[in-house]
Amino acid sequence: MLPWFDALFGQLTGRFLAARLHHALLLAGPAGIGKARFAVALAQMVLCRQTATSGACGSCQSCQLFAANTHPDFHMLQSEKQLGVDAVRGGIATLGATAQLGHNKVLLIKGADTMTESASNALLKTLEEPTNNTFIILLTDKLTRLLPTILSRCEKHKLGVPAVSESLAWLQEQGCEDVDEALLQAYGYAPLRVQAAVADSNALSFRAYSDGFAQLMTGDITPLALATKWQDNASQIVTWCQQQAYKAYCQRQQRQDLACFERCQQAIASLQHPGINKAVVLCGVLEQFAAA
Repeated sequence: MLPWFDALFGQLTGRFLAARLHHALLLAGPAGIGKARFAVALAQMVLCRQTATSGACGSCQSCQLFAANTHPDFHMLQSEKQLGVDAVRGGIATLGATAQLGHNKVLLIKGADTMTESASNALLKTLEEPTNNTFIILLTDKLTRLLPTILSRCEKHKLGVPAVSESLAWLQEQGCEDVDEALLQAYGYAPLRVQAAVADSNALSFRAYSDGFAQLMTGDITPLALATKWQDNASQIVTWCQQQAYKAYCQRQQRQDLACFERCQQAIASLQHPGINKAVVLCGVLEQFAAA
């Protein structure tokens, strides 16, 4: 369990043991804070046959099957693009069947905001009239994209980023050395994003970005050369540039900093289009900063 979720996990476990846990939980929060890990821990707790105040026992048949990813009463839906009605209906069908272990059933829906309207409407009936011993956990990074009817029938938990000190301590425990608040801020204060970036040897590091940006500002490298070098990481670079512009504007209140921020916003939108020339978009952003 991630330490920043300990308190909420304890509350929900206590309510489950008291038979007062809502049948539909919606966990909303930014990417990279561990919502999925939290949801999986909740699912295991609900399915465990010997749940204690600390959560799942880890040793019963249910927990062993869960650890092996073969639990017959745990089902998960996710899609990189869109969750269609057929997938959701399939998930709902598993909830209507008798629990194979004779206990609870759990349906976990990752990226609930990617459900089509038809899929959301299919889920709605189950949320309104849940079957016995059934729990549904929905995850989203984009709460506003969910239908109001879905929101109104779930118990919502808005999860924020952990405290800086807690994130840094956890990252050090995971073996991520030389991580400071500046690096954490670069990844939106999301510790799992930092962990992934540190582990990915192919990813452009924030320190490499900082060094390259410093060269840009001193004229040691041109915007075009830097954009060409960084084009495979264009979205991440523009996000970091935007954070830098926002911080500068808050400190100095200069119009050129606001212009840089707005240029980054435009670039972020442009980079969403397939086939866009990332180097050209990124070059435009870097030229704006170099001229500021």
